[in-house]
Amino acid sequence: MGEFDPNEGEAQVIVSLAEAAMHMYRAAIDSLPFPEDKKFQKRAEVVLSGLRKLRAGLTDAATQSRSTSSVIVALSDVRRRYDDLMARAASAPGSSLGQQLYTARIRAKLSAEEAARGVGLRPELPDELEAGATPTEEEVVKVHQLIAALREVVGDEDVEPPAETHLNGWDEELTVNGAEHDEAEAAAH
Repeated sequence: MGEFDPNEGEAQVIVSLAEAAMHMYRAAIDSLPFPEDKKFQKRAEVVLSGLRKLRAGLTDAATQSRSTSSVIVALSDVRRRYDDLMARAASAPGSSLGQQLYTARIRAKLSAEEAARGVGLRPELPDELEAGATPTEEEVVKVHQLIAALREVVGDEDVEPPAETHLNGWDEELTVNGAEHDEAEAAAH
């Protein structure tokens, strides 16, 4: 039998498909309206749903015996983009309980199961809420308590700024035209 070649076979196909999907998701994220826009949450949730599916597929691929570093890198990219968008959605008006819980537990470096068990919730509830499930009234109370406790421990100083510092991912320097660009550049020197 020949040696395993990470540049051939399933892993390379998976990574190529993930890269193509991420190209589309990046474009969708960049074209999201401002978080204050009424349409933001609905559009963000469509992207988040797709990213959850891609994350699940790459997580599965990463646990296979013939996984490669390129699969791991692709999974990391998906997780980082997902975390960034969830944080944006959680801080926007109309955020869901699942978005708020996800962001609080990620900042606290807790798994879904750890967070749930800490307040007596079903271990699968955080993932269900993240995907849009509706909790019972009792679960809502416990989730709010958990979020408050995590925010108290982590505080705002541990909140990382979004990966994209420019408005909707646009680099301001690229949007300035002609004379305005020359004036802006002259003022900078």
